[in-house]
Amino acid sequence: MSQDRSRSSTPFSGLLNLTQQLTPRKTPRMARRITLDIQSLVNDAGESHTAVKRKLADVTNQLDTNHQQPTKRRHRGNRAAEAPEDVDNPNTLEDRVRKAGRHFVIERGLFLFTDIHTLLDTAEDPNFSEDTEFDSDDSRIQGQLRDVLDLLPADAKEIRKQEWIGAAFADGMVSQTAMIGNRLRRGSLALLAKLIKFSDGEGADFDDFNSSASRFNAFSKRIGYQAATDDAAEFYSMLKAEVLYEDYDPQEEMDVNKIFRGRLLLLIYACIIRGPNGAKDIFEGTSSKPKGTTSLPGANVIQRIHKIKRTTPAAIASDAVWAIWLLSSDTQFSSGGEGDETGIDYKFYYQTFMRQICDGVRDQANWALHLFRYWDAVLFPNADDSLSNAPAANHQAVGSDVDAMDAAFRAATQRREPSTEQGPSPSSPSPSQSSQGDSSQSGPSYRSPRRATGATSRSRRR
Repeated sequence: MSQDRSRSSTPFSGLLNLTQQLTPRKTPRMARRITLDIQSLVNDAGESHTAVKRKLADVTNQLDTNHQQPTKRRHRGNRAAEAPEDVDNPNTLEDRVRKAGRHFVIERGLFLFTDIHTLLDTAEDPNFSEDTEFDSDDSRIQGQLRDVLDLLPADAKEIRKQEWIGAAFADGMVSQTAMIGNRLRRGSLALLAKLIKFSDGEGADFDDFNSSASRFNAFSKRIGYQAATDDAAEFYSMLKAEVLYEDYDPQEEMDVNKIFRGRLLLLIYACIIRGPNGAKDIFEGTSSKPKGTTSLPGANVIQRIHKIKRTTPAAIASDAVWAIWLLSSDTQFSSGGEGDETGIDYKFYYQTFMRQICDGVRDQANWALHLFRYWDAVLFPNADDSLSNAPAANHQAVGSDVDAMDAAFRAATQRREPSTEQGPSPSSPSPSQSSQGDSSQSGPSYRSPRRATGATSRSRRR
């Protein structure tokens, strides 16, 4: 009797009860909800229940067969088979290059400015300057080439122009991007739906994410949707995407001290680098380790695999894009960058955010330096070197947004006004408390994630 009572209080019993409810007769909506509840319990338990997981997989596959359109299964190519005979251990090298591609997506760039083969065929320009990195296509490619080479294994750099190397790197990027999209819309969704909180105090309901239509109805204005008027076509405004801001007020002009500080952005990054439930308690001063633990949850979390110790410009820019996509009516995240329902050009968004953030770091603007302290205070408190008829088709309106954002950033940089920074929790350091508090000091070097810089550094990292 006592044994049965003890068993009923375990995570196993909860998982078993849920999996018994998960039958092919359930509607797709109900099955999806139960599946996400099971995933959340599995994540919390931190244990592998083989029988339960097998039943979940079997029933989920049957549900997919019953309720979804058939899709083509994609198999990862064997790039090493294309390697010349003089390459030592090509299979191992292929795996390491794929890993570099996955790492690139997390810390260096969600998108490439050109295709990977063109990038790797490009010769390094000895006259390249990071101060003008975003001034032309050529300089952007030069900057991104350095980011890729910084992550490639040494033996891959020597043969980087061989096509299979670039293909393996691109495979890594694609797989990582797909993993993130799947995690946000599946594995982490139940948790994120509970934690989302907008500036007006409203939250999100799990059912809001059921379909493109439900996401549009619930969140379109949160990500900047502007309805058509007599004078202008409908479009999505990055300037008015509430989700990007802390304490967004639609009546105010853009505040550079609030943008890129939206709560959802940080929740997303925690889920990406720490696992599906990684966003738990990050605003409670326990973000470096889950509450009640002494280490990160598992040896295979991205933060540990890639030794991520601080925030990078690419992480902020990428998570801003992911936040907008998560709430959008788009069904998939395309490697080409265009939303299949909204028409939002996510690649353009990313490039715009990246340029604005990196320019701010380069110019040592207070808003930029405080932005990194804010993120690191939440996510890395121990960091020692912080720093169609598609609505988006209204390019003129989107261009005006970019101009307005650029003007606000330039004005704030020229004024050198003190930031009105407030930490996200009592544990967050204020500018005066931070060891990085002097605005004359440089942030970290953004070309190399593991290198701090002196006061005169002008370098940036993605």
